[in-house]
Amino acid sequence: MKLYHTAQGVIAESNGRFHSLQDDWNTLINHADLLAHLRAATSSRGNAELAGTPLAPVVSQEVWAAGVTYFRSRSARIDESQDAGGGTFYDRVYHAARPEIFFKASAFRVRASGETIRIRADAKWSVPEPELALYINARGQIIGYTIAND
Repeated sequence: MKLYHTAQGVIAESNGRFHSLQDDWNTLINHADLLAHLRAATSSRGNAELAGTPLAPVVSQEVWAAGVTYFRSRSARIDESQDAGGGTFYDRVYHAARPEIFFKASAFRVRASGETIRIRADAKWSVPEPELALYINARGQIIGYTIAND
């Protein structure tokens, strides 16, 4: 099942049919039993349309990230931060007992697929990094996943 946050509201796609849901995005993703709720909401014949481009799947949530994962990435971060005095920071993160968890962005900074992104004018280097993004509700449950680029 796929969920889309749109200007018209929340749309669920199930078995090739689209269903307009009555929930707002924040209420929906924090539903106590989201899967059962979605199954009930999509049990009838869907008649909604997915019009326009879906919005980013973040309304008021924060975006958090988990540390450096690849040795090559670790080495590149050490090299690029050496002059700023952060050369050993990424080595410590790489060898830490748990991943580094850090705040990445507030909701208004998140862009949907196909939307324009902004790169700082003083940036000398910008490298796309595909990531696995987990959607976690207020109870700490993983309720969905997608791909992301930080």
